[in-house]
Amino acid sequence: MEYNKQEEIYWYWIHNIEGIGYKGIEKLLLRAGTPKELFDTKDTHILEGFTKIQKEKFYNSRNLEKIIEEYGFWKQRGIDFYSIEHPNYPKRLKEISQPPFGIYVRGNLPSEDKKTIAIIGTRYGTAYGQEMARYFGRELAKCGVSVISGMARGIDSIAQNAAIHEVGRSFGVLGCGVDICYPKESFSLYESLITYGGVLSEYPPKTKPRAGLFPRRNRIISGLSDGILVIEAKKQSGTLITVDWGLEQGKDIFAIPGRAFEPFSEGCNHLIQMGAKMVVKLEDFLEEYPCISKDLSKNCENNQKMLAKNQRVVYSCLSLEPKYIDSIIHETKLSVQEVLSILFELELSGKIRQVVSNYYIISK
Repeated sequence: MEYNKQEEIYWYWIHNIEGIGYKGIEKLLLRAGTPKELFDTKDTHILEGFTKIQKEKFYNSRNLEKIIEEYGFWKQRGIDFYSIEHPNYPKRLKEISQPPFGIYVRGNLPSEDKKTIAIIGTRYGTAYGQEMARYFGRELAKCGVSVISGMARGIDSIAQNAAIHEVGRSFGVLGCGVDICYPKESFSLYESLITYGGVLSEYPPKTKPRAGLFPRRNRIISGLSDGILVIEAKKQSGTLITVDWGLEQGKDIFAIPGRAFEPFSEGCNHLIQMGAKMVVKLEDFLEEYPCISKDLSKNCENNQKMLAKNQRVVYSCLSLEPKYIDSIIHETKLSVQEVLSILFELELSGKIRQVVSNYYIISK
């Protein structure tokens, strides 16, 4: 479609008619042609099949002066609207089925020439799942990959925070208006995303979060991503709705394996059984995307070279999965006092981290 700047305000109008959603807009555009032609039409048959309330909302919304004023109001507050015809509208979204007719943005949109990976998962994961989200969010950001997610509690927000901490780029797709931070406790992340990436939504400003809005929101998360990484998910979960959209859109699906019979691992293990690529290290991504430049420094090996003999013994038995102190003592065959002293030294140097009381993981 050739872009017509004057048409943009009419796209904004049709996108903001209260009570008329995606299917309604689709139907009206099929009948009228363009948003402006719809705005100008005097054909009463154009609203056949719509309810009385929808018809009233439609006719009451045709106030051009008010529309322009509202459009400018949000623009002044840092909220941009891009119709599907606008040059800035993401090309990735144009390629999916049911692309949004328009999107609202605070901050920026993902670069078209940068790889994007969605990192998604449960809101209530294990310490291991949280650490994996932190690790992949951080390492992908170091590679220049943009991390896409839904800013939800748990895996989503952990991965996005990790990406931003590395001065990377991350983008949150909301199930409400972009003027609303949801969940409220993620306000710090919300502000950071606006600065170091962006937040976007197909829902107009002032739209409050509702359960029914999130499943369709997920098609935009997958649509903006080249690949989708699932970190911990139950077999029946909202996370897998995003995967379903991704499969329909032809996206690469990745999953981190988990323990058998662990509820939060069922979804990932099932995806791997069904053909998703199993991911256990960063290189698993780089095999699929050779264009991602990364100096694959062997952090663990370098760290071990710098450690004393007994420190190496303790360090080498740790991984990204939390390990209890009793297991460390048993594996290293060192005394309790020696292990406690070495763990303290390694933690002080930043090479390991205590995730919860007496459970340790490597930091890099």
